[in-house]
Amino acid sequence: MALTNIQKIVQKLSEQKNVKKVIAEVQTVTHDLQTKIQRLSADQAVKKYKDLAKKVVAAENDLQKEVSKVVAQVKRSATDVEKNLASYKKKAVAQRAKIEKAIKAKASEYGVKTKKAAKSPKAKPAAKAKPSARKAKKKTSARKKS
Repeated sequence: MALTNIQKIVQKLSEQKNVKKVIAEVQTVTHDLQTKIQRLSADQAVKKYKDLAKKVVAAENDLQKEVSKVVAQVKRSATDVEKNLASYKKKAVAQRAKIEKAIKAKASEYGVKTKKAAKSPKAKPAAKAKPSARKAKKKTSARKKS
């Protein structure tokens, strides 16, 4: 799950204008270097390399800022969701207690004894069908004998 989330973040980042711009710049510079490399002297090549390195570092910094913003937004939204879930749970527990209290009050009005409510009610198992099926078989087999 974490891998898919990371992939989604990377995909969203790759769709950003700045990221596409950086990729296009790097490809353009690479293409220019490949076409002009044969005509450049050693000093010119070093100068071009330094310019390219500066552009790449600047692009990396921009990309890092974008990633940091996205991560901060994800963390904020996760925190908000956790807070909301906690408040919803608290409200649900309070509502449950209120309903149980009302039910007990109504039951006591009518003189009905109530059991203590379990915190996590379990489902009652279904009745077995085998005994009734056996009775049916015994009746049909008894009819065949007579």
